[in-house]
Formats: sequence, structure tokens, C-alpha cells
Amino acid sequence: MPLPPDFAAESLYTEDRWYIHDLLELDAEAGRVVGVLDTTRLEAETVHQRPWPGHHKHVPGAVQLQITATLGNLHAVYVLGLRPSEGWIGYGTHITDARFAGMGRIGPPVVCALTAGRVRTVRGTKFVSYAFRYEQEGQPIYLSNQIAAWTRAAG
Repeated sequence: MPLPPDFAAESLYTEDRWYIHDLLELDAEAGRVVGVLDTTRLEAETVHQRPWPGHHKHVPGAVQLQITATLGNLHAVYVLGLRPSEGWIGYGTHITDARFAGMGRIGPPVVCALTAGRVRTVRGTKFVSYAFRYEQEGQPIYLSNQIAAWTRAAG
């Protein structure tokens, strides 16, 4: 399914930096957001990669990390109701247990999943724990646990 039509107005980034091209799941009750990265649409990010035997063009780690921001933004808006249009902004505070479990190849899609854990509020800021798992053809390529803070912008 496509991303919600109002996400362009609620995203902290422009559409060319979402890297999630379709949604498979947006389950508020389970705290899960699952999207698909179309790896064939990464030409601008891979044009400068020089292939070597055993080291083909691949999904850059920076893209994988940026996807965590997109999934977190989707979770904040559509599960927690924290909309940037209403003053909410978010940023990552911690990355723990991060592991690039395999090289994501260009060609097959990557299924990128966020599962939210604990949500706590401290002095008006919401801290959310996230687990991320990205898979390509059933094999993990990125795994991490991260924490993000969501707060209302001053002004």
C-alpha cells in the first residue's frame, strides 16, 4: 500500500530521503510499521560505488540508518499522534546493538520493520524504544535497537 497521502506534510524529511516506497503494515495496536525499500531506486546513492569481486553495488549503511528515521516518523505520526504540523519534532538519541548482518544487494527489495517498545514521558518529551529488522529475501541485513525523543518545538 502507498504511504499515507498526508505524510509529505508530516515528514521531517523530503520524499527523496524517505527510502520507504510502500507500506506493508501500519499496526497501531502492535506498534509495528513495516515498509519496503525498492533498491533499484538508489542510483543516486550507489553511482559512486566501485564494484569489486564479492563487493557489488549495495544498499549504503547511511540509507539503512535514514530508513529508521522514516519508520520512526511514521510511527510517531500514525500511532502516537505526534504530528510535526502540530509542533512535534523527533530525533534519535541512542543506537544500541546495531549490526549490519549482511550486504543488501541492489535488485531485490528490502523489507524494513520497526517494532516499538517502551514509551515514556519525561517533562513533556516522549522517549520511545524501537527495534529494527531489515530483511532481503528472508535474510537479515540490518538489526538494531534505538531510542528516539519526541518533543514539541519551542516557538
